[in-house]
Amino acid sequence: MKKIIEYFCTRHLLSNVLFFGVILLALFSWKNIGKEEMPEFASNWVRVSTSYPGAPAEDVELFVTKPIEDELKGIVGIEDIVSTSSVGSSRFRIVIDDDYPDKDEVVQDIKDAVLRANLPSEVRDLPNIRQFKSSEKAILDIGIYHKDHRFLDTKARAELQEYVLSFENQLLALKEISSVEKDYYRKPEIQIQVDPEKKKKMEISLTEIRSQIVKNNVRVPVGALEDKGESKVTALNELETVDALMNFIVRGNYEGQGVLLSDIATIRDDFKKDTTIFKINGHEGVFLNVKKTISTDILSAQSSVMKFIDKFNRSNKDGKIGIVLMDDESYEVTNRLEIIGSNGLLGFILILLILFLFLDAKSGFWVAMGIPFSIGFTLILCHIVGYTVNNMTLAGIIIVLGIVVDDAIIIAENISRHREEGLPLKDAAIIGTQEVVKPIIASIITTCVAFIPLIFFEGFFGKLVSYIPLVVALMLLGSLIESIFILPAHLSAKTPLLDRFVKDEGEKSWFHKYEELYSRFLNKVFNIRIPLILGFVALLAGAIFIFKTQMRFVMFPREESKEIIVKVKAHKDAAREDTARYIAPIEELFYKDSTNVVGVRSTVAKSRRGGEVKENEASILVELVPADQRSLSLNELMKGWKKKTNGFENLESVKFIKGRWGWDSGSAIELQVQENNDKKRGQITKMISDEMKKLPYFSEVEIEEPLKKREYIFKIKQEQLIRFNIDPTSVTSALRSFVEGSILYSVNKGEEEVDVRLTVPSESKKDLEELLKLRIENRSGQLAYLKNVVDVEEVRKPTNIQRTNFKRSIMVYGSMKEGVKVTPLEIAQKLEEDIFPSVINKFPTAILEFKGEVEDSRKSQGEFVNSIILVVILIYFILIIMFDSVTKPLLVMSIVPFGLAGVVYILLAHGMSIYGFFAVIGTLGMIGVVINDAIVMIDKIESRLSEGDECGWRVIADVASTRLRPVLVTTITTVVGILPTAYGVAGYDSMLAEMMLTMGWGLLFGTIITLLLIPSLYTFFTKKLD
Repeated sequence: MKKIIEYFCTRHLLSNVLFFGVILLALFSWKNIGKEEMPEFASNWVRVSTSYPGAPAEDVELFVTKPIEDELKGIVGIEDIVSTSSVGSSRFRIVIDDDYPDKDEVVQDIKDAVLRANLPSEVRDLPNIRQFKSSEKAILDIGIYHKDHRFLDTKARAELQEYVLSFENQLLALKEISSVEKDYYRKPEIQIQVDPEKKKKMEISLTEIRSQIVKNNVRVPVGALEDKGESKVTALNELETVDALMNFIVRGNYEGQGVLLSDIATIRDDFKKDTTIFKINGHEGVFLNVKKTISTDILSAQSSVMKFIDKFNRSNKDGKIGIVLMDDESYEVTNRLEIIGSNGLLGFILILLILFLFLDAKSGFWVAMGIPFSIGFTLILCHIVGYTVNNMTLAGIIIVLGIVVDDAIIIAENISRHREEGLPLKDAAIIGTQEVVKPIIASIITTCVAFIPLIFFEGFFGKLVSYIPLVVALMLLGSLIESIFILPAHLSAKTPLLDRFVKDEGEKSWFHKYEELYSRFLNKVFNIRIPLILGFVALLAGAIFIFKTQMRFVMFPREESKEIIVKVKAHKDAAREDTARYIAPIEELFYKDSTNVVGVRSTVAKSRRGGEVKENEASILVELVPADQRSLSLNELMKGWKKKTNGFENLESVKFIKGRWGWDSGSAIELQVQENNDKKRGQITKMISDEMKKLPYFSEVEIEEPLKKREYIFKIKQEQLIRFNIDPTSVTSALRSFVEGSILYSVNKGEEEVDVRLTVPSESKKDLEELLKLRIENRSGQLAYLKNVVDVEEVRKPTNIQRTNFKRSIMVYGSMKEGVKVTPLEIAQKLEEDIFPSVINKFPTAILEFKGEVEDSRKSQGEFVNSIILVVILIYFILIIMFDSVTKPLLVMSIVPFGLAGVVYILLAHGMSIYGFFAVIGTLGMIGVVINDAIVMIDKIESRLSEGDECGWRVIADVASTRLRPVLVTTITTVVGILPTAYGVAGYDSMLAEMMLTMGWGLLFGTIITLLLIPSLYTFFTKKLD
């Protein structure tokens, strides 16, 4: 190693080429590397959705969901199967086992199984199967509405949707955009609404009308003549327009007299009906979900979309169309880059000042230049291995931003010390570097090892943080290369601008007197070493007591959601159109507060979790401006808005729910109840919810019980069918045409397909008696009343049915009150101890499971404990190899529990008795870093002993004093590099703030331990000599 160091130390040009070469390559890599919100990975779950138009939930379950479930049974590698059967659709969420080695194989098996399922003929389209991939994530939501219409009639919707189609096509024309999904965009239709009375007078059935239209809609190429040009022949009678259908003769005779379709029906352009009203900023509208191409990074895609929208807004400044941009996914990346830029620059300046103070201008400058070198080195290798710049890789860079100069500081300080002792600059550079290479390498390895457990974390958040360790390792590797091979050459080279600040050989630093004071102080401390150690042990015991009695774990306690959900209930008789009008004042209250609100989207007759609810219920989602860009906190905003929403007319209740970062449900407690018997399942959920309401923790307890709607069961009487000579399919066909409407065929009209639907007017569908008067055509063409061939039974059936692992299930949600001192984990434990036993005793076939935050927190807690144990063991074995001793590493490791104690005291001092996921990650990093100074100090003592000095307490104090400056400088530079991010001095990120807080203050506390406890403990290995 000495020869390699000497080689680079004397090759100043080579060192400069390496340094500036890395910087230039990094600039090239930055231009070409992808910038994303998240790392690229495929999720461990697959979604399957199937449409079965008009079918009630039970029929969807029976004919679609169960056949798919049967095919999925037996597939190896599936952990959970959750299905939801609702009116007209079936949805699956299939979770793949994280431990299964070949997830792609499982995904393919799922696709094959779903496509094998035997589904009804009315399922026109193949099931949609999708595995979420981060590279295909939406980058932006765009709400589009008509400024002149709060609610859309047919004409206004046609005008708006024409704009939406144009908007979609222009977005898709951008090379950065791969797809645009439209929500609440109603499919256009040509509706043939047959008047039941006119049809009756004409003695025409719906079956005959349907048959005649379908048969006469003809476009058939029949071949070519054998003439000179081989002219093509096509038989044509297209019924693709309203005019063509109006003039179509349904029934006629040879003389030309007949019944036109317009004589018995109203034909018009319209849209497919929807049971939900969607509003954006108080106007009924359409929502676009914009997705980028895989090859385009999120910042480029977002920039391209914003340029297009700016252009659109300029050209439509006085137009009728309004646009609202929401859920901009590029914000987090941009914010984190700004944090690196601003906090990194601030940290860089502070580090320079500290280095100038403790070392000299030349050493300080070249040590600080290790920061851009390490970032550049990391950027290059990330680009090579296929990583993108994303929230997690940026987090990894920020975590070690204050650490990367530690090894350079140790080398520069050692070189400076040898200069003070009289060595020439070149010799000081070589010897000073060689002496500390071994402990520096060990320190970097232990720091990297501290982050290794993140690779093995499970679940969605585990996938995210698994990218941090490699980035940390690359940053530290870049720092090591720069410190050992480039920094000595820079310090020993002649640089006229900086050399005038370098001290002469033998000239002592101003700090030398403080080292002597520290040495004398240690000699006194050694005489009271046992009381000192007992004092530290008492501090440790106090921290353990505080942790056990006061500290609580919540996954994301300070991750402030950018969303507020407002649940509104109007009076019970309100129709969905009335409810949509009643919520308008609340919507206006939000969207007019542009300083705090990005946008407002509302859904009427649909829950915030997507299920169908009563027509008098609505859910309003308010997206807020990021916390660091507004003056009021989320709690302050909610308090003010709650006061203003009191007393609105026609509204029974208005409830505010704070969004919970990381989970879609918005509730802290998510309890799943599995039981196939509907009656028992209802009794279980009522029993649990009643008990939960008695507890003082919840602001709201809700059972996600499906809405039960009236359903008429038409039981076909077989003997009557035989009597009237009626085909049963004629009955079902006529019923479908009357109730839901039959899609006869689709017409291609340029940009989209238009369905031709045969049905009856809405007024005729409001009365069961009108339906029973429907006349059915028999095999001879004669008509019979429907009421003669069916019996009708009225029942109430759920609008959706959820099943988990082939068993019917239901969810119970609990939203926690503000200021409650218990955590979701503690509440879950109380429910399991106090409520679950009586439930299981009464209903032994039931399965009760916590989902969401509680489930993820429990997994993470176990992983955290295992991670800390693994990190300590790995570091211990590395130190055994380094020191060739079993006992000496224990001295170094003694810092770890005291560093953890420091984290406990600091969190408590900041009023953070509840710690979270990111605080633990910061603590893991702190464990790897906090021992670095101890490694260097003990290695220095060991080196002194290897030179033949007799080891007494005075020698230990003298050697420890030589480590005072590097220990203080590395700690201070690390802390000033970390704490600006912890406190959001120049840009706030709550995830990084929690990590940096535990790392920064833990290191500071650990430094005090290093300077006092480590030398004191080492005295037990020696004798006190005069």
